[in-house]
Formats: sequence, C-alpha cells, structure tokens
Amino acid sequence: MFRQILSYTKKYPLSYRMIITNICLAVLPILLLGTMGYLSYVHMMKQNALDSIGQIVNQTNDRLDEYFGRMDQLSRSIFYNRNVQQIMIANRSWQESDTLLRNLNSYMSLESTIKSLAMVNADTFRTVSEGGIITAAMMTHIRNKQLEGAVTTRIQYSPLFEMQDGRPGMLAFRQIKSIQQTRYLDQLYIGVMLLDIEWIRHALQTANMDNKASLFIVNGHGEIVGASSGKTGVAELTPLLREQPTKEVRPVRLDDVDYLYQIIPFDGLDWTFVALINKDKLLEKATFIQYTLVGVVVILIAVVVLVVVSFNIRLTHPITKMADAFDRAASGNFDAVLRFGYRNEITVIQDHYNNMLDQIKRLTDHLLLSQKQLHDTEMEKQLFRLSGLQSQINSHFLYNVLHSIRGMSMSGAKKEVASAIDHLVSYFRYITRTEDYVLLFKELEHLDTYIAIQRIRFGKRLQFRTEMEPGLKGHAIVKLILQPLVENALFHGLEGKSGRWLIRVQAGKTEGGDLRIMVMDNGMGMSEEKLRRVREHLAGLIDEPPEREHLGQGIGLENIHSRVRIYYGEPYGLSIKSWEGRGTVVTITIPHRNGEDHNHA
Repeated sequence: MFRQILSYTKKYPLSYRMIITNICLAVLPILLLGTMGYLSYVHMMKQNALDSIGQIVNQTNDRLDEYFGRMDQLSRSIFYNRNVQQIMIANRSWQESDTLLRNLNSYMSLESTIKSLAMVNADTFRTVSEGGIITAAMMTHIRNKQLEGAVTTRIQYSPLFEMQDGRPGMLAFRQIKSIQQTRYLDQLYIGVMLLDIEWIRHALQTANMDNKASLFIVNGHGEIVGASSGKTGVAELTPLLREQPTKEVRPVRLDDVDYLYQIIPFDGLDWTFVALINKDKLLEKATFIQYTLVGVVVILIAVVVLVVVSFNIRLTHPITKMADAFDRAASGNFDAVLRFGYRNEITVIQDHYNNMLDQIKRLTDHLLLSQKQLHDTEMEKQLFRLSGLQSQINSHFLYNVLHSIRGMSMSGAKKEVASAIDHLVSYFRYITRTEDYVLLFKELEHLDTYIAIQRIRFGKRLQFRTEMEPGLKGHAIVKLILQPLVENALFHGLEGKSGRWLIRVQAGKTEGGDLRIMVMDNGMGMSEEKLRRVREHLAGLIDEPPEREHLGQGIGLENIHSRVRIYYGEPYGLSIKSWEGRGTVVTITIPHRNGEDHNHA
C-alpha cells in the first residue's frame, strides 16, 4: 500500500501536489480558526482573572493608604499634643502619671487597631505605655534603630511581632520633638504605636478571589502581612520577591503547581502585592473546550480530506492519462493516441493531441534533416569567418610593425631594431600557438611585448598600465582580442596628440559575475555623431562601416566584436564610450571561465 502510494506520487507529482494543496487550503483555515478561538478564550480567561486581581489590589491599596495616612495623623495628634508634652517635660523622672495615662487611653479609643501607645526615652529607653505590653523584642528593634540613627520624625513601620494575645502586630514609631517654647524642637522621646494588622488579613481573605488565585501583601522585610489563602508561605514567595515590581505577568512553578504571578508595588510603603493565579484551575473550562474543539476539528478534517481526495482524483485522472500518453510519445511512440471514455472540459484535448501526434510524426524526419544541414552550413560559415578574421589580425599587425622597424633601421637605431626584432619574435611565437584560448595574464604579457615594440618608436611619452583584480589570473579568454584595441588606441587615438600618452587596460568582474576588460586612452576621442555611427555599426543597425580614421586601420572594432560574438554569443561583445578631446574607453564583456573549463571544452 505504502509503496503504491509512493510510486503514484513519483509518477504523478502534479496530481499528488494538487491533492495535498487542496487539503491544506481546506484544513489550514479550520486549524487556524480553532487555534485562534482557543487562544482568544484562554487570553480572555487570563485577562478576567488579572482584572479581578487588579480591582481587589486597587481597593486594598486604597484602604491601606487611607489607614496608614490616618495612623500618621493620629500619631501627630497624640505625640505632638501640648498637654502630653508638658506632662512629659515636667515629669523628668519618667514616673507613670495618672494624667498622662488617661490622655493616652483617650487616644486609643479613637482607633480600634491601636493596641498600645508608648513614649520611649531616646537616651535611657525608659518607657511610659498604655494598653498592650510592648515586648522586649519590640524594644530591641526600637533601640537598634535609634542607635543606628534611623529614627526620624517621619513615621516608620517595624517588621511583624507577635502580640501578647498571639495575634500579629507591628510598631509604628517616630521621633518626637518639643513644640514648647522653653525646649522648642528638642528631641523629647520616641512615640510608639502598637498596631493590630489582623484586619488586613481578614480583608484579603474575604475578597472574592475564588479558588483560582491568591493575593499576598509582603512588607519590606519579606514578611507576609496578609494573604487571601494560607497555601503558600514566605519560602515559596522569596524567589519571586527578589525581582523588582514590574506588573508583568510571568510563569512560575511552586510545589509542583504551575502559576502565573504578578508583583505590584504598594503606593505609600515599600510593600508589594504578589498575585498567584493557578493555571490549571484557570484553564479548567478551557481544557474542556480544547478537547471539544479538537474533536470537532478532527471530524471536519476527515470530511474535508475525503471530499478533496475524491474531487481531485476525478479532476486529475484525465491529466494522469495524458501524462502517460505524453511519456510514450516522448519516447518515440507516436502511435500512442489518447482515448477517454467520457468527455468534459479537460478531455476535449484528446482530438488536438492526436492530430498533433500525426503532424509531429510527419515533420520529425524533415526537421532532423534540416537541422543537420543547417548545422553543417553554420559550422562552415563560422570557421570561414574565424579564419578570415585571424588572417586580418596577423597581416595588419605585421605590416605596422615592419613599417616601424623599417623607419628605425633607416635612422640607424641598431639597438632599437634588435630589441624590436626580439619582441617581434616573442610576439609571433605567441600568436602561432594553436590554441584559441589563452590565460588572461598571458594576454596581458603579450600586450607588454607589443607596447615594448611601439615604445622604441614613441619613447617614454607612451605610458602603459595594466590592472587585474585578484582571482582573475587563471581566467581564459580568446587569444588576440586585446592587442588590436591597444593598437587602435595608439595609432588612432593618441597619435597626433601632444603631451603624455596613456593607455590603461583594466580587468575585473561585473556584478553579474562576467569578466569586463576596459581599454582606456587619453587620446583625441570622437565626436558624438561619429561615436553614434560606430555604436550603430557594432549593433548591426547600419551596414556601412564608419570612417577608418575613427575606428582603426586594417583591423576594426567590428572584427573584434564579431569574434567575441562568434566565440561567446550574445549578449557579449564590445561597447564604446568616447569624449572628444579627452579619450576613449572600449569595453569587452565575456563570460567568466577559467582555463580548465576551456581545456575540457
């Protein structure tokens, strides 16, 4: 079964791909919509839980802010009361005074969470108190803060302490200065209030948090001041509290349970709210919806797959039969006609196909014969043109060189003649090599030989430079396509120009990876009209060649352009730019091939 399916997919890839594509087009929207719906529901559940927590946090934050603001005002009213301060100043021995205790007791009745009021001497730490007992641990905390110099006129709050009745409490204390004229702003004592914080825990436990989330209030000492549930302790929350409050929702795993947690700073104190949301309980309904959605999607996918496969098989069956017929015809069996037992929009092609086979059968023999004749004719033509072009190059260059040597011998320059002959021997040794292609650096060395011959005649005024990008040394090009361009630049661009003559040959790569060789000179250049005629002739737009005085004697740019086209084809060849009075740039563009490629060819 599997092998049959694999064989079918290999033989009829289009049919197989159409089935797969249509299944994907039908199934993917179902999966996408189902996934988006599930994720949207989960996001909505998560957002609702966070909104509920945020509402409770805001309400609790407002209550705590109002409560601690009230405690700050009460502490000012109590400890900055002139009558209380007069009693304390007059009673220097800090003996308990009925009047003082009555004053303190009356203030305690104003707020039920105040369980004790005390005034502590900042030097001797002797205490006058009313209400619950200020324990030794509480006094030790105040003493340490005073010795550290941390007690100021701003109200401060201690860590949690266990009160006499076993309930949690904390101290609110501040430094009290005199407002009496006799001792104005002198430090009198430390005012202390013992606060019952059970109401904070009760407020969180009565909040409507259901069983999906828990909310904790943690003070600056890392202690849990209040919690909506007692399932998690300080040890589990400590790793979370090390992070700075950002209000960002993050995942965490505590006691093998996955939670989402959020740390929210308290506005007035260094306290924080820590919210934990149980992911499993949050997604209980989402899990049911997920399974239901998966079941519905599976059923829909099964139905869609059956429909798509059935439809595509009926649609692609004629195509597969045509593919088999095409394969038989491609193998040379032109009797493999196409026959369908039914007709539809696709099967009407059978008549056209059968007629096409008949025409192909009649034309094949004639076409093969014509192609062979055309190939033989074209090869003879190309060989003839190559032979003619090569002959033109050799004859014209030899004529020019011998003419130069004749002039030097008549002037008695024997050394120059000997040097020119040596270079000429090297030159002819190079051009008589049988290969059609040479390495680029060999062609550039040949140019140096040619320039050495011409420099004997023209002297140091003739400057010649070659530049080649790294990596092009092993590039192969057609032999003798650069020297005629240099010759034209010398005799028809520079000759007759005063001053220094400069010919520069630069080889590099184009952005497309082809080889580009530019032959540049600072000669007389051409006018725009003459340049236009040269370009039109190179492009084959006109048959009449340009004037030889502007294109070169004996060997023309059109011959080099033709050689490049014969060897490399279009779009390769020559291009030319020229500026009258400034110079000319001739560019040869050929494909990049190394020497091994041509050797294999």
